[in-house]
Amino acid sequence: MKVITAVLITISAISSKVFSQPYPKKDILKKMKAKDLVWGEYYGEDVVLAKMKSTKKWGLYSVYQGMDIDDFSFEEFVPPLFDSLNFFQLEDRFQIVKQKDKYGILLHPDEVPVTPYQVKCKHEKLIHKKVDGEDYVLFQKDEKWGLIDWFDQFVIVDPIFETPDEVPLIHIERSMMDIYRTAKKSLEADLIIFDPNNGDGGLKARHKETKKWGMYQFIGDEQKELIPMHYDSLNFYPFNGKYTTVYSKGKVGVYLSYWSYDEESKQTVECKYDDYKRYNADGVSKLAMNKNGKWGWVDWLTGEEKSEFKYESPDDLPYPHYKQNYWFDD
Repeated sequence: MKVITAVLITISAISSKVFSQPYPKKDILKKMKAKDLVWGEYYGEDVVLAKMKSTKKWGLYSVYQGMDIDDFSFEEFVPPLFDSLNFFQLEDRFQIVKQKDKYGILLHPDEVPVTPYQVKCKHEKLIHKKVDGEDYVLFQKDEKWGLIDWFDQFVIVDPIFETPDEVPLIHIERSMMDIYRTAKKSLEADLIIFDPNNGDGGLKARHKETKKWGMYQFIGDEQKELIPMHYDSLNFYPFNGKYTTVYSKGKVGVYLSYWSYDEESKQTVECKYDDYKRYNADGVSKLAMNKNGKWGWVDWLTGEEKSEFKYESPDDLPYPHYKQNYWFDD
C-alpha cells in the first residue's frame, strides 16, 4: 500500500531523482524572475518547480533549452499559487497542495477541465493512500478523520474516526455517485458501502446517530428496505443466497433475502450465536452455528436447532440428515 502524507512537504525533497540543470541556477532564476527552483522531468521533458517573485508561491513549468541562456524559455503548467507543490508523476491524477496552513487537491491540468485557481485549500490535513490501484484521500476536521472523493471532493465518510487508519477505504464508481448522495441524505447515514458483488444499487448504511446498520436498494427514484437499521453490523447477501448474517451485541443471527422472500423476508435466527459456517450438503444449503463454544446445526429458514450443541469444531458435526426447507409453505 502506497501512502503519501501531505502534512509536512518540503520543496527541497520533492524529487528523489537529481537532475542537472543546463545553466547556472542564478541565470535561470533571473530569466524566470524566480526566488528558487527545483529541476525535474516529466515524460522525458524538462520541468521546473519555481518559487516566483511575483507571488512568493510555487508553480510548475515546462522548460526549453538552447545553446545558451538566451535560448532558455518556459511555459506555465501550474501557476504560482501554492506554498507546497510537487512534480506530477507518470500515473498521478492529482496531488495534494498547500496554501498557508491548509491543504487541498490539485487535479492534473492535462486530465480535467479544472484550473488551479479553483483549488480550495481548506483542510487541516490530507493523506493520500493508493491501494490496489485506487486512490483514496483522507481528511482531518476538528481532529477527527474521514474520507473524501478526490475528484468531486464531497465527503464519502464523515470525520468521525480518531485516526486515519480507522477510516474505511470505500471506493465508489462514478456511475454510483448520485445514488450514494441520495442514500446518504435520505437514510441520514454516516457510512454507505455498496455491495461489491451486485451492481444493482444494493448497499448497507449506518445511521449517523444510532450507529446501527441496515441494507437497502436504490433503483432510479425507488428505495427498498432490505434489512432495517437495527444491527451493529451485517454482511451482504451472497450471489443468489437465501439469507445473510446480522450481528447484535457481539452475537450473530440470520436474515432472509428480500429478493427471495419479498414481504416474508425477516430475521429467522436470533442473534445469540458466536459464529457460523455455511455448508453445501448434496446440493442443499445447511447452516452450522456456534453457541457457548460448541457447534450444532440450525435451520436457517425457521431458526430451529436441529442438533445438540456439543461439538468442539464444525469438523466434528455429524452429517445433517434433517430436511432443510427453502420455502415456508413446503
